[in-house]
Amino acid sequence: MEETKKKELVQLTLEYFLKYGSKNITMDDIASEFGVSKKTIYTLFKNKDELVQDCISFLWDDFMHDIEGIQLVNPLDKLIKIYEKVIEKISYMKPVFIFTLNKYHKAASDGYELHKQLFRDQVILPLLKQAQTEGKIRENIDLQLFYDVNFNDINEKLWQVNFFEKYDSKIAVEYLIIQRLQGILKTNITSF
Repeated sequence: MEETKKKELVQLTLEYFLKYGSKNITMDDIASEFGVSKKTIYTLFKNKDELVQDCISFLWDDFMHDIEGIQLVNPLDKLIKIYEKVIEKISYMKPVFIFTLNKYHKAASDGYELHKQLFRDQVILPLLKQAQTEGKIRENIDLQLFYDVNFNDINEKLWQVNFFEKYDSKIAVEYLIIQRLQGILKTNITSF
């Protein structure tokens, strides 16, 4: 029962952190908003830092669960579908979320960065390598460099131009993913 309550509290709190950042939400706010006592919160979490870390873990676990269901054979099609999910998740986040993580919650920020690296190394780079091996991507492309230049910190690229205030997620996928992938394809390939 305690584990269920903890998971529920993490899910609810994460929504607030994504919108308002972790610094602007106090344990009193969480207790009041979700109708639990502070004592209950502190029996589930040692402190706010632990709650933030659990929220980060839940965010990534939920995302990875979402993309596990993408069963496409073509690695580039799969990559595009994955980035549709990435951009959908980013559209619900506010920049203050990452800012407060970096400034006030070092362990959670480090955890977030570790998850990003694992996502890159275990999901995205293998798909790009598979596409390159299958002859869809030019052999001379440094895939790590391509990722670093084009896909790393995609959230910051979207936030810098207030993207979601002007455009929808489909346009983000087209310009940030598909157009960039087309630039590294072998010239004789007309579709993924």
